Amino acid sequence: MKNDKALRIFLMLFCIFLLSIIFTAFDISFSDANSAPYNLGFAVGAASGNMLKILATLAIAKMAYVKMKAFSE
Repeated sequence: MKNDKALRIFLMLFCIFLLSIIFTAFDISFSDANSAPYNLGFAVGAASGNMLKILATLAIAKMAYVKMKAFSE
């Protein structure tokens, strides 16, 4: 496998995304009377939605940077 910087960055972001979902699931208080699978799914869904928004923003910023760099050359 070749040494690809973009692949390493993507794998790092993907691992952060998975870890954020796992830690969100563990962060929920299970002693609460309202702890149900629905609440767990809602919290994990909210965390993954926020992470996808962050990744989309980073992707847009990266695309804009590449376009501006190519335009300036």
